[in-house]
Amino acid sequence: MNKDEEHLIYAITVPLSTSIILANLLIISGILCNRQLHNTPNYFFLSLLVADMCTGVALPFIPLMSLNRELSFGSCLAAHIFPNFLFLAFLLNLVMVHYERYICIVEPLHYSNLWMHRSFPLALSLVWAPPLLYASLPAFGWNNWGGPDWDGCCARGPKWTLGSSCSTNVTVCCSYRRVFPNAFLYLEVYGLVLPAILSIAAMTGRALWITRGQLRDICRLHRSVERGQASDREHRLNLRYARCVAAVSLTFLACWVPYLIYMHVCMALLMSDTRWSSTAHIVLSCTGIGSMAVVPLVLGLANKQYTEPACKLLLKLRDRLRRSTQTPSESAV
Repeated sequence: MNKDEEHLIYAITVPLSTSIILANLLIISGILCNRQLHNTPNYFFLSLLVADMCTGVALPFIPLMSLNRELSFGSCLAAHIFPNFLFLAFLLNLVMVHYERYICIVEPLHYSNLWMHRSFPLALSLVWAPPLLYASLPAFGWNNWGGPDWDGCCARGPKWTLGSSCSTNVTVCCSYRRVFPNAFLYLEVYGLVLPAILSIAAMTGRALWITRGQLRDICRLHRSVERGQASDREHRLNLRYARCVAAVSLTFLACWVPYLIYMHVCMALLMSDTRWSSTAHIVLSCTGIGSMAVVPLVLGLANKQYTEPACKLLLKLRDRLRRSTQTPSESAV
C-alpha cells in the first residue's frame, strides 16, 4: 500500500470523522438529558445516532478497503467485515427512523399501536442483526481466498494460492476482491443499499405530498373565515412549507447524490474490470460515505429539543465569560 494514499485518506477522513462523532455525542447527550424525550421514537433515533457515530469511527477504514495491504487472514476479514457491518446497520437504522416518522404522518390514529412500539426490542434487533449476519458471510466461506492473485499485490510477501490453508499467523495480500465476491457486492448494492435509499426517498416524498394536501385544507379554512382573502398566517404556512421542501431537496442533493455517484461509478468499474486513479477513488469514497453520514446530523440538529441542553450550556459559559471580563467599575454599577 502506498503511504501517500494512506496519508491522503487520513487527511480527509480524520477531520470529517471527528466532526461526525462530536456532533452525534452532542445530540445523544441532548436526548439523554431531557426526560421528555425518553420515548420509543427517540429511542429509534438514538439507535440511529449510535450507528452513525460508529460509522464515523469506521470512516477512515472504509477507503482503505480499496487498497492492497499485507495483513493476516483474520485481520483482513475484520478490516472488511466490521466497517461493512456498521455501514449496513447505519443504513437500516435510517430506514427504520424514516418509516416510523412516515407512519406517524400517514396513519396518525394508529401510530401508537405500531408493532415497532409494542415490540421495541424486536424492531431494534431487526436493524442490527441482519446487517451483522450479511456482512459476516465472507467469514463463513463466501469469499475469494482461493482465487487468483489480483493486481500482483504484495509481491514481496507470501500469497494465497489455490488449496493453501487458512492461518491467522500468515501474512496475506489483503484486498476487497479476496474478501467480497462480485455476487456479494452486486447483492449488497442493488439488493440492499439502493432499495433502502429509494425507500427513504419515496417515504420522504410521500410525506411531503400528504403535508401539502393538509396545508391546502388549512388554507381553505382560513380563506372561508377571511371571506376569500389570503391571510398572513396562510402566507407564513406556505413559506414554511417551501422552506421545508427546499431543505429536503438540498439535503438529498448534498448528502445522497455524492454517495449514489460513488456507488454506481464503483460498480461500473467493477463490471468492466478497469483500473482508475487511486486518488480519485479515495476522494470520491470519502466524499460519498462522509456526506451520507451527515444525514442523521441534519435531522438531529434541526430539532431544537435535541440541541437545547447544549445551547443552555453555551449560554451559561458565555455569561460567565462576560462576567469575568467585566471591569471592577462595571461590576459595581
